[in-house]
Amino acid sequence: MVSLLYLHGVGNGDPRDAWRRALDRSLQDVGYPGLDEVEVIAPKYPDVLRTDDGDKTIKIPPITALRLSAEEQRAVRRRVERATAELESILGEPVPASPVGVTDSLAPIVLRVLRQAHNYVTKPGIRARTLRMVLDELPEDGEIVIVGHSLGSIIAIDLLRRLPPKLTVTGLVTIGSPAAHPNLHEDSDRLEMKAPVDHVGWWVNVWSNGDAVTGLRGIWRHFPWALDLQVGLGLDHRTTTYLRSKPVATAIGRGLFGSLSKEIAVVEGTPDVALNSLEVRLALWLAYAQFLRDHLKGATQERFGAALRVVQHEVLERLIENYQADDVRIPQQLLDLRVAPDAPGDLPRPKPLTQLSKEEAVLALVALATANPVRPYEIDVPDDVRRQAFHDLTVWMGLGGGLGENLHIAMQSASKAVYPVDQWKLWVGIGIGAAVLVAGPIGLALAAPAGLAGGAAIIGALSAFGPGGMVGGLVTAGAITTTGAGTIAATLVSSSSSAEDVEVTVIQLLTAAILRSREGLEQDLGVWLAMSEIQRQTGREVARLAAYSDEKAPGVEALRRKARAAERAMAYMVKNRLVEGLTDEEPKGEEAFEE
Repeated sequence: MVSLLYLHGVGNGDPRDAWRRALDRSLQDVGYPGLDEVEVIAPKYPDVLRTDDGDKTIKIPPITALRLSAEEQRAVRRRVERATAELESILGEPVPASPVGVTDSLAPIVLRVLRQAHNYVTKPGIRARTLRMVLDELPEDGEIVIVGHSLGSIIAIDLLRRLPPKLTVTGLVTIGSPAAHPNLHEDSDRLEMKAPVDHVGWWVNVWSNGDAVTGLRGIWRHFPWALDLQVGLGLDHRTTTYLRSKPVATAIGRGLFGSLSKEIAVVEGTPDVALNSLEVRLALWLAYAQFLRDHLKGATQERFGAALRVVQHEVLERLIENYQADDVRIPQQLLDLRVAPDAPGDLPRPKPLTQLSKEEAVLALVALATANPVRPYEIDVPDDVRRQAFHDLTVWMGLGGGLGENLHIAMQSASKAVYPVDQWKLWVGIGIGAAVLVAGPIGLALAAPAGLAGGAAIIGALSAFGPGGMVGGLVTAGAITTTGAGTIAATLVSSSSSAEDVEVTVIQLLTAAILRSREGLEQDLGVWLAMSEIQRQTGREVARLAAYSDEKAPGVEALRRKARAAERAMAYMVKNRLVEGLTDEEPKGEEAFEE
C-alpha cells in the first residue's frame, strides 16, 4: 500500500483537516478510491517556521540520494521522462496562459509565504528542525506519494534527497509552489535539481494562472524534469482549491492507486524486427507530418493530407522495393504504414516510438523542424500549427510536450539570432534546409552509416524527395557531431554552397544547442567547433580573394555573409552561456535566454 505525505504551507497546518476531506472527495470524483485505506502522514511544523533560526544544535539531515554515474543518470532521466510523458497525456492540456488581475489584497499572503520560504531556505536551524520533524514521521521503507502546498512544496523539494534509502517516492505533486521565485535561489543552489532523483518516479507541479504566490509561472527553469501544468483556478491559493481540481486529484490518485482501467496502455510496437536509427527517423517524419495535418484547417488540411498520402505511398513502396532488392528483412511496423495513393479513409499512423532519450532525439527533432515533410509539395504551415505538432510529437515519443515547446522556442530564437530581421520567416515553413549537406562532398553516406542494414535502401527511397525534405533532415541529424565538424565546415565554405545554405545549417546547429540548454542536457562541442571552423575558413578565404577582387565582388560578399552567420550564432552562444567557459558573465533572471 502506498502512503501519502502531505506537507502544508504557512499557518497552522489546517487542524480541521479540510485538505483531507477535499482530496478524499476529489479522488472519488475522478474514479479512484478515497483515502480511507491510505496511510496519511501530515506533520505540522508552524512553530518552527516562526522562530528566528530554530534549534542550532540540530544538524541538517544528510543527503541520502545515491551518486549516479553518467550512464546511470541517463537511465534514470529516461525512465522519468517516460513516466512523465504518460502522466502528461492523462492529465490533458494545460490551461492557456491568460491574464488574471492580481489585486493588492493578495500582497500580504504573498509576502507571508515568501518570507517564510526565504527563512526556511536561508536559516539552517529552521531548515534542520523542519526536515527532522518530517523525517521522524516517515517509514523506513515502502512507497509514498508526496504532496506539498505552497511553503510545503519547498520542504518537499528539499526532502527528496534526504529520505530513507529504502523509501521510494511514487510521485511528487507540488501545488501553488513559490519555488520559481529568484530570491529563493540567490547565492544558493540548495534547491536546484537539474536532474531527476533515482528514487522518484515523477514530479508534477500545478500552478494557477492567478496565483501570485507562484509568480504566475512554473518551475522548469530550476527543475527541468518536473512537469509544469497550469490550471485556471483564478486568484485562489488555498490548498483545498488546488486539491479539488481534476488534474491534481488525478495525479495523486495515479500515484496512490496506479492506472485507471479505462486508460489505454502505451503500445511498444512489434517485436519481430527492431527499427534501426534511420527507420526510427522515418517513422518520426511520418508521425510529425500527420500531427501537422491534424492541426491544419479546412482546404489547407485537405491539400496537406492528400500530399502526405502521395509522399507516404511513394516512400514506402520505394523503400520496400529497395529492401527486397538488397535482401533486407522489412520490419512489420513499416509494412503497416503502406497506403494506396487514392484509397479512402485515414492514413495509417506509426506506432508510438519510446526508445529515444531526449539526448538522442535532439538532432532528429531539429532536422524535422527545418524540413518540409511533404516535399516536393510546398504548403505553408502556420507557426502555431508547427508548435502544436511539436508538442504532440514529443508527447507521442514519450518525452513530454515541454520538449516540443522548447524545440519551437529554440528554432525561433536561433533563426532570429542568425537573421536579425524577418528573413528567417522565408525558410521556416517550407523547409529548404540541409541542401548543402546532400549536394556537397559529404554526400549521402552520412545518412547511411556503414554496416547499417537497409541504410542505403532508405536513402535511395528518400532521395527523390529533395534535400529539404526527409533526406536532408536525415543527413543533418547524422552530420552534426563533434567528429563531423570539420567536414561540415569545408562543405559549407566551398563555392558550391550558397550563403543561405550556411545560414540555414548554422540555424540548425544553434537550435540544437539552445534546445539542449533549455532541457538541461549536456552540450555537444561539435556545434561550437563546426561554427568556429566555418568562421575560420571563410575568414581565410575572404582574405585570399579580397587581395585582388573588387571590394563588393559577389563571391567575397557571399563569404562575408557566411562568416556573419557563424559569428552571430557564436555570439549568441557566448552571451547565453551555451558553451562552458566562454564568458565570465553570469546571466540573471529572465535574461538567461535572449529570444
